[in-house]
Amino acid sequence: MSPTPNGKISRLPHLMREEIHRRLLDGERSKQIVASLNATPEVQQLVATEFAGHPISQANLSQWKKRNHPGWLNHQAALGEATRFMSESRQLSNAGEGTVTDNLATFVAAQYALASSQLAEEPDADTRWKRLRDLCHDVVALRRGDQNAQRLELNRLHSSASSSSPATFPRKRRQGSRLRIGLRL
Repeated sequence: MSPTPNGKISRLPHLMREEIHRRLLDGERSKQIVASLNATPEVQQLVATEFAGHPISQANLSQWKKRNHPGWLNHQAALGEATRFMSESRQLSNAGEGTVTDNLATFVAAQYALASSQLAEEPDADTRWKRLRDLCHDVVALRRGDQNAQRLELNRLHSSASSSSPATFPRKRRQGSRLRIGLRL
């Protein structure tokens, strides 16, 4: 259970806080936002009952903005990215260019490529190596999934070819022969 927020703006209803975020995003001046908030009956009742009648100030808004607005912006970016991804996945699936999971794997691979390019910006060498090890571990897992998918496709092709034309694929393979399957980015 999260603690009860204690700031004036944090105690406002969710929809009012969302409106404040949007107004900040639109570049509205804090003086205008504070004036319009203090004019609403909800805010007047809140400050009268819980803050001894002291209205919301620009300092309250500034402090709340520093603590809460960056997280809200990140959340909005993630929502936008997820919406865009789902839309593109539907379009690709409808076009017959692969399953949603294939598209997700491509998206994840692109995100890892972006993350690896940003490693050089990390000033701390220990943190950079830890992130690189984590990244390598995840890429290996992604490659393994990609290889398994390709192996299944080869087995499907082998099964369908074996049933129609036994001479096309040999039933047993030499133990020394292995396939090299790469990650498609």
